[in-house]
Amino acid sequence: MDEPHIDHWSPEEAVRYDEFAAQSFSWLYIERPSLQGLIEPCVNQQTVALDLGCGGGRIIELLRQVGVAEASIYGLDSNPTLLDMTRERFPGATVIRGELTEPPYGAIPEQAIDLVTAHLVLQYLGAAELSACLREVHRLLRSGGYLVVGLPHPMRVNSQTEADYFARRRHVVCAPWGGMTASFGLTIADYVNATIDVGFRIARMEEPEIAEDGLQHEDAENYSPGPTRLMMLLEANGYSA
Repeated sequence: MDEPHIDHWSPEEAVRYDEFAAQSFSWLYIERPSLQGLIEPCVNQQTVALDLGCGGGRIIELLRQVGVAEASIYGLDSNPTLLDMTRERFPGATVIRGELTEPPYGAIPEQAIDLVTAHLVLQYLGAAELSACLREVHRLLRSGGYLVVGLPHPMRVNSQTEADYFARRRHVVCAPWGGMTASFGLTIADYVNATIDVGFRIARMEEPEIAEDGLQHEDAENYSPGPTRLMMLLEANGYSA
């Protein structure tokens, strides 16, 4: 079986993913509340933001809602169907087709970005690819700028795949929107140390619980036994390792 890759999704699968992602329990009651809490203090009227793996634009919509001007938002993704959705929904944003594994990222000037979001996308990268991506993000961020990361919690990935936590190998699993998805299987320490090694300071880490308004939802029991997401707020120092 071919390794799943966002570029290989059919237009129909990309649409299914987009519809699922915007309405999923984990997005509405776990991820979005945590992301908003991390992002809002980093935003002002002059903020320039970049969303890595922008998909159909749900993080771009969140950035707009917390006060980032649409004209000050860049989005990067590799799937043409999802990019077309984003361009239609947010015509004022600058949308770039590109791979996280192939820096530099478009024509974004060095140290021009105040805030980068990377939500549920870095898990697709192996250790070397992750380091290259983080180094590029650090290059694009102004000193004192922020990177906000959301990941499937490595312990949940371990539980879903019944794999050795320290195997650090790519896990392929059935995606809840249909088709297949993957996670590379890096540990919490791998992610944390990769950010430190390229010059980020950890400002905050969260393993978000279900928001109160989601506790009575029928899907809550599928997410309550343990941590499902790992969120990090990282500050760019004035140097890159």
